[in-house]
Amino acid sequence: MEESRRCHIRKKLWETFGWASIVLALLCMAGLIVSLIMLGLGNEHMSLLGILCGAFAGGAVFFGAVGIFAVRQGERWLSRELDALERADGEESFFVGEETIVTFREEGVLLHNKERSVSVPYGEMRFISVCTRRKPREKGEWSVLMEVPASYVVKKAKKEELPVLIQTDGKERLYRALKAHGLVLLGEQPKESAEKFTLMKKFDLPDRAKRRRALWMLLLGVALTGGGIGLLFYLSAIGAPVIVVGGYIILRALFSYFRAKRVLAVYREGLYLSEPSTQDSFFLKWEEMEDLVPTEAEKQEVLRANCLYGAYDFPRPRGAYEYLRETFPDKCGE
Repeated sequence: MEESRRCHIRKKLWETFGWASIVLALLCMAGLIVSLIMLGLGNEHMSLLGILCGAFAGGAVFFGAVGIFAVRQGERWLSRELDALERADGEESFFVGEETIVTFREEGVLLHNKERSVSVPYGEMRFISVCTRRKPREKGEWSVLMEVPASYVVKKAKKEELPVLIQTDGKERLYRALKAHGLVLLGEQPKESAEKFTLMKKFDLPDRAKRRRALWMLLLGVALTGGGIGLLFYLSAIGAPVIVVGGYIILRALFSYFRAKRVLAVYREGLYLSEPSTQDSFFLKWEEMEDLVPTEAEKQEVLRANCLYGAYDFPRPRGAYEYLRETFPDKCGE
């Protein structure tokens, strides 16, 4: 427990330092905006305001970078803290939930927390290796799915109920435990590589509603900027801030317009769905997919990729399935 306490303290220190740096970066950004507005008003201290603009801009970049670095260090120490807590329970123990641990034993695993413990024989389980990829490249986050009959973990589960998948982080200790107990690890086998994949074709799916809103914002920004330029000749104290606000709205609207789309990209190695948020994007390799089926979900046409551990739905733009059927017939049932 001493090791986990040390990790916990270091995690808290890094997190506190990180968020303090991020707050300082935001304050510098506020100072930069105020300095720019005063500079636009033609203040008599032009040289001083120029120095302040540079200082605030530099401070925002510096403290922002330090803050992001510190928060990531905090995440690393959290991972070490959890690993220390696992090893305090046993060398073959691993977290599978917030307070639930799975421990490998001679005949099966023990799922336990403060409230209950359940033993599951190895003969009724499957272990599946999965790599979650947010970008089209080999590198990703490795985990192991443990397929357990629902009757062991769900109260009053029916016989026909599907097995439950329990996820834990892929780590060397876990792979050693699986090997030591002679357990077969299905799915893609763990490996480290920085290889990038080869793009073959892209299908864009613009979000028309979001793009329409972005265009209205763009018009508002143009109107404010134009009005601000007009005011500048009569009321410079008002015109300059209006121009700054209008310019910001224009840049924001342009950014939103070009990001308001989903992209289905076909790679030689698999399929990639790019969402506006990177966290929602994902990549599936061809070897993970058992087949690719055109179907409907929530009244929309989709391409469903059936995998060993579940199914993923990709959007189905016009011509995408026809292209995939021609290029990868073995995955499209032909």
